[in-house]
Amino acid sequence: MKLIKSFLLLTLLVNVNAEPINTGHAEVSLIKLTSQSEEKKNLIGIKMDMQKNWHTYWKNPGDSGGPIKVKWQTDNNIEIGHIKWPSPKLIPYEPLMTYGYKDFVIFPFEFTKKDGSNSNIEIAIDFLICDDICVPEKAFIKTSLEDIPEDIAIIRWNEMVPTTVLPVLTEISDKYIDIRFSNNNEIDSVIFFINNQNIVNHAGRQILKKEENNWLLKVPLVDDYDEFNSINGVLSVNNSENYLIESNIDLNSLNDSSFTFLQALIFAFIGGLILNLMPCVFPIISLKILSFVSLGNESRQKIRLHALSFCFGALLSFLLIGLSLILLKQTGNYLGWGFQLQSPIIVGMLSILMFIIGIILLTDINIGSSFTRLGAVGSNSISGSFLTGVLAVIVASPCTAPFMGAALGYALIQPSGETMPIFASLGLGFSLPYLILSLSPGLIKSLPGPGQWMVTLKEFFAFPMFATSLWLIWVFSLQTNTDMLISLLIAILVISTLFWSLTKLNGNMKKSLIWILILIIIISEGVEIVSSDTRVETSDTSKQYNSEYTIWDSNIEKRFRKNDQAYLINFTAAWCITCQANDKLALSRPNIKNYLLENNIEYIVADWTNKNNEILNALESYERNGVPLYVYWKPGLDDSVILPAILTEQILLDSF
Repeated sequence: MKLIKSFLLLTLLVNVNAEPINTGHAEVSLIKLTSQSEEKKNLIGIKMDMQKNWHTYWKNPGDSGGPIKVKWQTDNNIEIGHIKWPSPKLIPYEPLMTYGYKDFVIFPFEFTKKDGSNSNIEIAIDFLICDDICVPEKAFIKTSLEDIPEDIAIIRWNEMVPTTVLPVLTEISDKYIDIRFSNNNEIDSVIFFINNQNIVNHAGRQILKKEENNWLLKVPLVDDYDEFNSINGVLSVNNSENYLIESNIDLNSLNDSSFTFLQALIFAFIGGLILNLMPCVFPIISLKILSFVSLGNESRQKIRLHALSFCFGALLSFLLIGLSLILLKQTGNYLGWGFQLQSPIIVGMLSILMFIIGIILLTDINIGSSFTRLGAVGSNSISGSFLTGVLAVIVASPCTAPFMGAALGYALIQPSGETMPIFASLGLGFSLPYLILSLSPGLIKSLPGPGQWMVTLKEFFAFPMFATSLWLIWVFSLQTNTDMLISLLIAILVISTLFWSLTKLNGNMKKSLIWILILIIIISEGVEIVSSDTRVETSDTSKQYNSEYTIWDSNIEKRFRKNDQAYLINFTAAWCITCQANDKLALSRPNIKNYLLENNIEYIVADWTNKNNEILNALESYERNGVPLYVYWKPGLDDSVILPAILTEQILLDSF
């Protein structure tokens, strides 16, 4: 029975009369075009009419798939050449990128016939066809050349086969293949389809830049690419002009970089050190300062252990963030620096946590040693110092972007062997003051001993916590909707009432009740946020800006340059403290607004408060991984100008 079924299936996929064969998801047939001129070639083609939205693949399929395989058998009086590959199209299959043909394709072959006798042809075709799933299909056609119908449609697909070799200059720089070429026509888009395997990141963004006398296309490499000294493939210009690329590469260019590994290490260290002075980290650091002061009468060994534990918590957190970014990038789910604050779940939880810490600092409520693990005042817990370092990194890491944007951009395009040391250098810079304390614990002993002044200082430090909570609530409001904001505010009101009422209780009952109610509130908030995740993704964060501006989109620079329109792009986010300071101190000032208006400079805002892959791709094109980023262009400039990350009115005016 199985033998009979196999025979019947085979007969369905065999055609002896050149009629189309239905393979399941495509109709496959042969067509030809016989030339009457000796100058023109005879063509025979495999025509595949696929079901809607189904596709098959180019000779290099990209991240997945496989090319068509063809085996001819003919009489001695006919010769059929190799397959001619029409230029493919990009076919995204997130998180992957493939190259191929959708809905319809004709694969041309040249053939010659030696005499006028009849020519028998047999062809076995194996191909992979995909939509949501991929299905291997095949067809077998047995016919004669004379029975194959003539079809001029093969001409168009034969013209899509590139034959002109475009002269290019190629080199390797910063994990990209740089392809430079000349073209006098207006160019809107360029895609390079490479023949080489295991070299380029097919899903990565290819960056097109206009230079003075030529064009530059940057094609991203994979982290662990195979050795190569040449590339070849197809360069598709404006989806209509297709050129062959055959170029040798000087591998010495692998060592050329405008930003070296050593520079990245230094900038990361300095960025981490400066981070201790940023307002976003001050509330958390204040907790640790109080904790260190309370240790003034303790032994040098204990002081050293607390300082080292805090440093280890911070260092490990930076390494874990770096590792997360690397792993996510490898899976196609690439995130930018500060991604943790793009999650309303984290922002909402942190706002509640900061508020709770503020209440505890302002009151004499003591809920036991468990809370000291968060770095509460008077903690004698080594784990408390460790977790305070973790919390500091979570809240404060987005503030590093202004000081080490280039270093971060460099780090995240390098192999993991270079990326992780850069993140380690960032953590060491952030931890340096506390490493000094661990080496010289006598510095803490020189401070005034615990007393009433500490109570006053503790209460004072409550207000930075409340300020941080308000800031996070504001970010949360921009990321979500009114209902979710009200829910968060109600939770904070309940917590406030709860803590007031618990001042009347004593003993273990108070401690247990606090933790039970806090957990209930946090869990309920988390459920609410998760259940509203779809609403979060579509929320409008642009309402934070008061001035007139244009909303950024991925094609806006190309449109404005085409029209010779000067522009200033503000890549920003609500959770970026530096961004907000720059907006208030420079971008929103009347002098700047008037200057932009008088000089016809379009002000564009790219708001990255919520996750946005298009903005992330744009940041990558400028070799950045976080905000703020300010990009300026005007007619006469060959390329965009990146402005300083810290702005004043004068700095901004001097940059124009």
